[in-house]
Amino acid sequence: MVRFALVGVIATCAHYLVAISAVQFVNVYGANLAGYLAAVAISYFGHQRYSFQLSAREVSHRSQFPRFILASLGGLALSYLVLAIMEDGVGAPHWLSLAAAVCLVPVYTFIINKLVVFRTS
Repeated sequence: MVRFALVGVIATCAHYLVAISAVQFVNVYGANLAGYLAAVAISYFGHQRYSFQLSAREVSHRSQFPRFILASLGGLALSYLVLAIMEDGVGAPHWLSLAAAVCLVPVYTFIINKLVVFRTS
């Protein structure tokens, strides 16, 4: 769990830094997408090799990468839901909306990655 948190913190920081920088040029949803894309590669390889410590024979990009992308898209959808509630529903500032999204989504991500994406037999 500590390893997952470390990779998650690095990916989350990348996501937030890219998004908060991009929001000056595009709307909050486009900025969030840019942050998400920055975090995907960090998350995939970091969780596969470091968090869940899969051996070379347990790594299967053919099966794990598509599951990871689907799980990530679920996380992206969840982050957009949080943004919509925070921005459009509550009227929260961008910094708070983005912070809420990048803090809530990792909980979902851990569960789906552990149980589905990187499960080993």
